[in-house]
Amino acid sequence: MDIYKSVKLVVFSLLLLNFIKAGGIEYYWSGAVTSESAVISFATNKKAKIKIQYSDSKNFKKNKRYTKTISIDEKSNFFAKDQLKDLKPNQTYYYRFNINGTLKKDQVGKFKTHSNKPFSYKVTMATCAITGSNNPVFDRIREEDSQFYLMLGDFHYGNVKKDCEDKLLANFRSVLGSKKQSKLYNNVSIAYMWDDHDYGPNNSAGIAPNGDGEVACQLESRHAYKNYVPHYPLAFQEEGKVISQVFNVGRITYLLTDLRSEKRRPLFQGDCENESSSNCKKIKSGSNFGNEEHLKWFKDQLLIAKENNNAIVWHSSFPYLSAPDVSTFNCEQDEIIKTSNGFECDDHDNWGWYPEERQNIANFIKKNDIPVCIVSGDAHMAAIDDGTNSDYATNGGAPIPIFHAGPLDRNPSIKGGPYSHGASGIRGQFGIMEVIDDGGDNICIEWKVKNHKGEFVKNKEGNLLEYDFCFELGD
Repeated sequence: MDIYKSVKLVVFSLLLLNFIKAGGIEYYWSGAVTSESAVISFATNKKAKIKIQYSDSKNFKKNKRYTKTISIDEKSNFFAKDQLKDLKPNQTYYYRFNINGTLKKDQVGKFKTHSNKPFSYKVTMATCAITGSNNPVFDRIREEDSQFYLMLGDFHYGNVKKDCEDKLLANFRSVLGSKKQSKLYNNVSIAYMWDDHDYGPNNSAGIAPNGDGEVACQLESRHAYKNYVPHYPLAFQEEGKVISQVFNVGRITYLLTDLRSEKRRPLFQGDCENESSSNCKKIKSGSNFGNEEHLKWFKDQLLIAKENNNAIVWHSSFPYLSAPDVSTFNCEQDEIIKTSNGFECDDHDNWGWYPEERQNIANFIKKNDIPVCIVSGDAHMAAIDDGTNSDYATNGGAPIPIFHAGPLDRNPSIKGGPYSHGASGIRGQFGIMEVIDDGGDNICIEWKVKNHKGEFVKNKEGNLLEYDFCFELGD
């Protein structure tokens, strides 16, 4: 009996030693999925050598493959990424990790590759959650089993403005460590573009201060995104550039535009601190794209998509549908930002404060007959417009369907509008986009909203918040 106990103790000790030696995977998620590849981002709790095992078999009984070994240490904050290549189109894949020679069978992720042909699929999307939220809405998103999850911004509410690297890392760890969020990200691939709170402080604009004098950590935010997020290839690979990106799923081109890290607010001069003064004039228009190079890239992608017979889903992280607010400075006193060149306003954080750039884009879409719709975040609401109120081209001609999906877990607020199909301001909402494509002349889109219980959401008038439409593609 003593020998039996001793053997058990030795075996247990060896297993424990092997477990301690192996360490563990703290977080893992997938993204940048195509018809033949995917990127896995992960983090360990200690220095380790990692290989990813992956297969199209749920039990890993066949078609098993390994990536090359990756060494991970404190220099990267114990985060790393690797790309899985030579995958089959339209296939579910499973992956797990070998840590220092020990295979971790209890941590399995999965994702779906895209078809390399026209196909129908579902996308879930949402915006705005408190940092580390464990709201049941994330379970409901996971249960939709969508092709991928489009995170529309405000992944966390870190509002980071100092101690940048450490706080950005802490926010990513908090979100990825949330039980319900991690389960979502382990099982559905992600495409993600930031907005203000996950790029910098509230109403962030490049490296300009907001109304509270707070400035975003532009360099560190970009580094954190590049190092921790399994993102698609960036449009501009150089340091000091926006993180905009483009990818295709079937015959849809998705354009994720970084409208924060180079954003320039309009500039005013005159007696702008006096509310009753009429002597405060705009001397320079603002830009959400920040520079001509970025805007040109965006327009080029619209043309390329059309030339490839694709429709476009443009992710604008904040409301496009908003009345121009340019007759006066019209800025609350505590939102006025005084600079060496004049005055800016922190209060007007939507496209209505940038009417020149919005009209420029609308005219381009009109001129080139671009088949496009917009999905948006920032506003803590779900809302739909069929294009009735969103036509900003000169003399009309560019009505664009718009879908707001959120908030995941923030206090509701209705922004912009009016919206032809109404709005819903409740906590714990997400959007569903069904793409219906049989390879014919049309691609059809269906938008719906669900709540944290999995129920379809109604607008304030009591009607289901939904809309469907089709793009007619060329030959």
